[in-house]
Amino acid sequence: MKINKKQIFILAVLFVTLFLSTGIPAHSQMLTTVVALTGNIFDAVTKEPQTVFVIIKDDQGRKVGATRSNAYENGYYYITGLKPGNKYTVTLKKTKYFLENYKIFIANSDKYEEISRDFLVKPLFLDAKIPFQVPPFELNKSKLRFGAEEFLSDITNTLINNPEVSIEIHCYPDAAGNKQENLTLTTERCKSLLNHFVTNGIDNARLTFKAHDSTDPDNPPPTKTRAKGKRYIGPSYIIVKEIK
Repeated sequence: MKINKKQIFILAVLFVTLFLSTGIPAHSQMLTTVVALTGNIFDAVTKEPQTVFVIIKDDQGRKVGATRSNAYENGYYYITGLKPGNKYTVTLKKTKYFLENYKIFIANSDKYEEISRDFLVKPLFLDAKIPFQVPPFELNKSKLRFGAEEFLSDITNTLINNPEVSIEIHCYPDAAGNKQENLTLTTERCKSLLNHFVTNGIDNARLTFKAHDSTDPDNPPPTKTRAKGKRYIGPSYIIVKEIK
């Protein structure tokens, strides 16, 4: 049966009337809102952009996307197809780097969005020296500073995701001075970090520490006056000692 132009017009009017009567635009019923995750990936030590394999899985463990970051474009990556209101795991893989898993939650939205998230990947080879991105201690203190748990969770998660790796914790004093006092301070700092990792699920057998009585030769205290409110805190590191 042929449909003439008048009948086509009537059907079109009925189609539009149907969607208007529901109060929902036709395009929002026909299309599914998606979200893109984008950003850059850098080496945690050198801060150089990296080419890294990026995999995204939903909370059921199903892969929903994968790509590679581009070191020649400042470590840029882009993955789309994520759904608002869902949880995902972002996995970062690269030879001679720690495996990293990050949890993300996509907030509810009815509009296309691009969420920006940069990542750092940590080198994995014997004697790799990885600094804590934020000093975990206050000046001349050995107790973890307020809020340290939040930024220490990154290294904790790295150790959880790489159970074959054993590390050594290194802590340096805040200033040159009495070596015995410095050694006492840094020993207690090392113990604070070790206890934190053990409390958060890391096997004590994978952890050792080395306290230092002199300031860090690779990152010494500044010789010039620093900006007001900024203080030099002796650096802390984890060093890869064994890869099974």
